[in-house]
Amino acid sequence: MKYKKTNLGYVVRLYRGEEVVSSLVEIAERENILSGFVVGLGAVSDVRLGYYDLETKEYYSKNFEEEYEIGNMVGNIAQVDGKAFLHAHMTISDKECKAFAGHLFSAKIYATGEFFIYTFDSKMERKLDEEIGLKL
Repeated sequence: MKYKKTNLGYVVRLYRGEEVVSSLVEIAERENILSGFVVGLGAVSDVRLGYYDLETKEYYSKNFEEEYEIGNMVGNIAQVDGKAFLHAHMTISDKECKAFAGHLFSAKIYATGEFFIYTFDSKMERKLDEEIGLKL
């Protein structure tokens, strides 16, 4: 990975084989990013996307093992129990431009990944919402 601080946050380049979620969390921890907004694009493989079922309070996930373009990735960085946490959703498209989307659990860079972390000057902390069943 390679990244550079800017006046708005960080510009990030992830290389083939690097994992998206853990790499962005690593940068947040290394740079002490307490909160921020993340967007990205590129190409990925070995993607795991999910859907949260409010009735069962469980995530259902699906693996996508081919190569895909990132149509969009959007998310935020906050703190959970004193550690950086990335909550992101991703839309991917296959060779036929068929799209799939959901909560991003993991994705491996296939060609390149270009991400932008816009940092905020205040800390966001996620806490468990009992009714929803998630740390919001």
